[in-house]
Amino acid sequence: MTKKIILLLAIVSPFIAYFFYTWVMRLGKKKYPIKILALISTILVVISLGSLRFYENYSPTLTEPNISLKPFDVVLIQLNSLQRNNIPFKDAGIEQVWAFAHPNNKKITGPLEKFKKMIYSKSYQMLIEHENSEITILSEDTSKSIYKVYILSNDKKRYSYIWQIEKVKTEGNLKNCWMTTSVSAPEFLGEVI
Repeated sequence: MTKKIILLLAIVSPFIAYFFYTWVMRLGKKKYPIKILALISTILVVISLGSLRFYENYSPTLTEPNISLKPFDVVLIQLNSLQRNNIPFKDAGIEQVWAFAHPNNKKITGPLEKFKKMIYSKSYQMLIEHENSEITILSEDTSKSIYKVYILSNDKKRYSYIWQIEKVKTEGNLKNCWMTTSVSAPEFLGEVI
């Protein structure tokens, strides 16, 4: 919410300041330097975004698992997060993926620091800041969905993974949420020129 307010102020404050200035100075003939005001607004927006990105106390929330998300959505959230891994903070994408790791998966791959090392390993590092991805449905039912995910890495190599999503069945705040139970080792599909 704070980010939205700061950005809104960056956009409208030059216009408000100009109109306030003309009112105080009681200028009869008002010129509306829209291009200059728009340029100032653009500069303020860029400065605002830059400062929010690097502001130490700015801690944007990650998307949390919830029962409204479908299995396909979960895979998409995880892939998009890994593609922009260091936005808005270092390893934010990996932390987002971790948020959607099934509790049974976390028992094997966790804690978070161990999980980060695994993602940076030879098998999964190509997911970080990949160029694009495609998702194909292999099977879907009421408790488990399996997808084949194709990745074009940032070094122009294609890989595929089998991504398995299951509903959490145990009691608690994650019950009936779709979460990742496993991601296969990559299959190398070749280089793209």
